[in-house]
Amino acid sequence: MLDLRSHVSRIVSSANQLVVAPGDFRAPRAADAMAASWRRCMEGYRFDPGAKFRIEAVSEAELKQQRQANDELIHFARPEIDAIFGAVSLSGFSISLGNIDGYIISERANYNPEFYSEVERPGTAWAERSAGTNAIGTCLVERQPVGVYTNDHFFYEFSALSCASAPLFSPDDELLGAINISIRNPELQRETLKVVLGLTSGLADRIGERMFRQAFRRNYILKFATGPVDHGLIAVDDDFQLVGLNHAARAMLSDRVQLARVRSLWAVFERDHRLIDLARLGGAELTLHLQKGGDAITVSLSGPTEVASAGSRPAASAEPAARPRPTPAPAPVRPSTSLLTLDDCAGSDPRMATNVRFVRRVLGGSLPILLLGETGVGKDAFARAVHEESPRRAAPFVAFNCASVPDTLIDSELFGYGSGAFTGARREGSPGRLVEADGGTLFLDEIGDMPVSQQTRLLHVLESGEVTPLGSGKPRRIDVQVIAATNQNLEAQIARGLFRQDLYYRLAGAVIDIPALRERTDRRELIEAVFASLADGRRLSLAPDALAMLMSHDWPGNVRELRHVLNRAVHVCEGAELTARDIAIRTGARAPSMPAVGVPGPAAAASDAMAPGAEAETAGSVRHAIAAAERDAILATLARCGGNVKAAAVALQLSRATLYRKLQRYQIVH
Repeated sequence: MLDLRSHVSRIVSSANQLVVAPGDFRAPRAADAMAASWRRCMEGYRFDPGAKFRIEAVSEAELKQQRQANDELIHFARPEIDAIFGAVSLSGFSISLGNIDGYIISERANYNPEFYSEVERPGTAWAERSAGTNAIGTCLVERQPVGVYTNDHFFYEFSALSCASAPLFSPDDELLGAINISIRNPELQRETLKVVLGLTSGLADRIGERMFRQAFRRNYILKFATGPVDHGLIAVDDDFQLVGLNHAARAMLSDRVQLARVRSLWAVFERDHRLIDLARLGGAELTLHLQKGGDAITVSLSGPTEVASAGSRPAASAEPAARPRPTPAPAPVRPSTSLLTLDDCAGSDPRMATNVRFVRRVLGGSLPILLLGETGVGKDAFARAVHEESPRRAAPFVAFNCASVPDTLIDSELFGYGSGAFTGARREGSPGRLVEADGGTLFLDEIGDMPVSQQTRLLHVLESGEVTPLGSGKPRRIDVQVIAATNQNLEAQIARGLFRQDLYYRLAGAVIDIPALRERTDRRELIEAVFASLADGRRLSLAPDALAMLMSHDWPGNVRELRHVLNRAVHVCEGAELTARDIAIRTGARAPSMPAVGVPGPAAAASDAMAPGAEAETAGSVRHAIAAAERDAILATLARCGGNVKAAAVALQLSRATLYRKLQRYQIVH
């Protein structure tokens, strides 16, 4: 272990000698990973390696909120952590779980004072931008396993620690956090840390597999090795259509499959006659060959662990012809005359199922809920379903759209007013929506459009539990469950001064991200359910060409647009079968190519055409203007980032998968 002076000298000289591309502090080679991180710390975060440093930590209340927000991750990680802890704890190691922001949210430790470090307790902040080079923070930046040995830490304060972290990815390849094994032992050998790094990577692989198998429990899963401890997982349906790939499979097959375009397993592997009937091969191990003369890969096949509905999938029999095809999952949408339940909203989509499980854990209290999602995904229906399943269901559900009421009237409409408060006011006054919702639920739709002046009043009400109507000095105590919703990026609104940060934290007690229709794995069932509800008893079927058109459409207006399109189609359909001719969307027309990034064409190019999969609208329409603005923003951001898609995704606050989809939608060459 180096002394302070040697530690600082090593970090500064190594970081300065690192050769990197302009604007990119990442190392081109794995051997330079530490130097790249040190350089980020000095040039990106403006840290001093010789400075005294105190680790940041959140309060117990904030830690509780972070644990609630990561409840599913903790649930899946705990059994794997428990299984390995006994072995590593004998040598003094602790195991901790970090979330996407680098905060430790859970740990297993024997708290031996010889090896345990208090600076790694739950609630401490280990993002690289907060604590310099460290295993959790640097792993989250690099998105790959990282071992940080004693003086590899940027700050000398942590030079007695050695840590190994590996990233954790969701079933749809979103980074969730990192698993970390660490020890405070200045005498630890570097070779020992390399062994621990392997254990950590294997632990992350098993946690990821647990999550993936749960998400795709109704599908067949192919598993194959992609490294010494890593495994690729591919989920397919009965028709050999790709349903999901985990992070390792995507990385290995990135040049062979893009889920946005390729759906068949046989577009990745050469067709194998043994896989005619998947149900008969559950648990089998076989060799498949990658397409176009690719390598042979040994895969193990496992069958579904849960059927779509009770009795819908019988056990595999010896006679494949006797096995009926599974029935569809329960319809996630009811007719419009019925209220949706939370199970209806979830359907069979794994992300929505996770959302529902989380919401049910917080029902009954007064914890605010913030719903995020694009326009038309059903945030209002989800909010009402939350109310109907909560203990408040006998009390009022009051909805207030912050964007549909003029700024000058929000005050009186939301907070109420007393008798004679202003010219034109009702003589008896008005209680306001907050008071109307007393004992029940207040749904604040389009909260991102609320004027800042009214945000201040709303924050006061939420914190005090009292509302004072305009023109009245008498405050009234209220008890409401607040559910807010927006399709805007509130963090970006905060940065521009258009939304109060303290109000955001007050509303974001439980944050639910509702996926767009095009991202839902149960899109087909949802389309069929909406169609059945709109058929209204008519013996009307959906032709294969109509279903194919509906499945291929990008649905920028989501479920609302789907209902509108199908409602029109049902009314114009003259026969007993609704065909593609009855559907008024244009999914097949190709548009002129968009200019390449870095060579933007004139602004008019954005309104000249929309790419396949986007709603083809006439120039000047609202949807066309929104799409054109989105395309321009993506082009500008990519240009600033030198064409780096990953950096652009971070700047736009989008996942890389979402950004790639939008690049394809707008035909942006990068």
